[in-house]
Amino acid sequence: MTRPRLLVLALAPLLALAAVLVVAAPAVADETDCAGAYRASGGYRLVDVPERFVPPPLRGTGWDCATQIADRGFVDGSSNAYILYWVGLDADAALDVLARFEAAGWTTGDESTIARNSAGRSENQPMGVEELRQWDPLPGAVNVRFGDESTGHDIIHYLYGDGVLAEPDPGIPGRPVLMIDVITSGGYDATGAGDPSVLSGLRTLAEIMPSSTQAAVLGGTAVFLTLLVAFPGYLLDSVIDRRWSRLKAWWRSRRPAALPRLDRGPGPSWLVWPGFAAASLIACFVEPSFGLNALSLRLYVTVFASLALVNVVGWAVAAAVMRRLDPASRPRMVFRWGSLGLVALAVLIGRLLAFEPGAVFGIVAGLTFAVALTAARDALVVLLGAGAALALALLAWAGYSLLLPLADAAGDVALRALVETLSAVVVEGVSTLPLALLPLLALDGAVIFRWRRWVWAIAYLVGVAAFVLVMLTVPEAWGEVTGDYLHWLLVFAGFAALAVAAWGADAALERRRARRAGAASGQVS
Repeated sequence: MTRPRLLVLALAPLLALAAVLVVAAPAVADETDCAGAYRASGGYRLVDVPERFVPPPLRGTGWDCATQIADRGFVDGSSNAYILYWVGLDADAALDVLARFEAAGWTTGDESTIARNSAGRSENQPMGVEELRQWDPLPGAVNVRFGDESTGHDIIHYLYGDGVLAEPDPGIPGRPVLMIDVITSGGYDATGAGDPSVLSGLRTLAEIMPSSTQAAVLGGTAVFLTLLVAFPGYLLDSVIDRRWSRLKAWWRSRRPAALPRLDRGPGPSWLVWPGFAAASLIACFVEPSFGLNALSLRLYVTVFASLALVNVVGWAVAAAVMRRLDPASRPRMVFRWGSLGLVALAVLIGRLLAFEPGAVFGIVAGLTFAVALTAARDALVVLLGAGAALALALLAWAGYSLLLPLADAAGDVALRALVETLSAVVVEGVSTLPLALLPLLALDGAVIFRWRRWVWAIAYLVGVAAFVLVMLTVPEAWGEVTGDYLHWLLVFAGFAALAVAAWGADAALERRRARRAGAASGQVS
């Protein structure tokens, strides 16, 4: 394979990233529409409402913003109040939202409803959505208050104004506004097969598209983290390599010399499937509600399918290239059982940092070959496998962005499973890279680092940039570095500090060992 073609393969993840970023994505909520809202300033603040505190009829309705009294929060088992805004919604679409409550049994149409239209019709009596739809023209003002008829809990105050007959919020004059006050008695059970899991928390393309300032912060962060990892990682790798070599030598010295060394080989290829099953079970704990419920069963199937897809596609590309380069290599896929620890570590970090949609170490398989590979081809295999997984993840991100609004609106189990499979592919393909490409002995990054350090730097830069873009909220300025962004910066800094500390401790032990050896040799002489 010629150098230009290898260059194209190396750049494939970057090209996929560029292609994904220019895909037309659906419109999403725009908080700028709420600018000036009376209930979005003063003693109120804009908030993101956790999914479990959103009444099921309102999920997927795409409000523009949510506000809450500034010193309040969201607490399970307690009353939680907030306000949702839809700005620019016409009367028909506003009635669609009310109809969702009727369909879910929250209201029967017996509640007193105040409504007016531009023809002068005005009524204050029990009316359902179908009666309101028969008005000509449709009501330009609707005011109704109700709770969940099936439980007797929670309060919904539905207030719609077309900006002419009524203005629900005087801070948004002259525009149609649907404003819903929500008071819940706690979180809702959201563990049905069609309910969204943490994987539905992945942001879409439209939500994540960086501004020029954010792009600069993204690039600076990628360079900073690559530099932060490179030298400490090299130091830690040298320590692990030396200590591991000594441990193996010690172990060989303890074994009876008469026992022949058994070469067990990599194991049969079919073992990848129970490996995927075990990794999927561990990865499912990224969802706080994982347990004995329908959501967990669907989530397990989703994660299993995504892990199989990421690994099979990634390594199939690498294997196909290697067969062309060296037909005698006979590559085959095997499961890396040691990767289960990395899956658990990624899930643990994500849960400890309350990171959504979580982090899942996804590249849990690898390739073995019938012949020994040169360092260059060994590195090429790693680059192709990781690059193909990243490209697949970025394309899945585009599909997820297009289908998520449909899944939120439809509540269909199959559509939700498809959307979350795409999300899991994204999460696995992207969140794997910063860990898998570390230049440590047991990880793929060490293979590239030993071959060409500048190639490793480019690969790690691309991997970290993709991770930060997809998984984190990129700030507009360094002074705004908070939340998940700050948490992950601290994780990288913690790794660097740990690596340097381990190297320092090892160096001190080596110096002490050298002094003792020198003292012992002096006594002998």
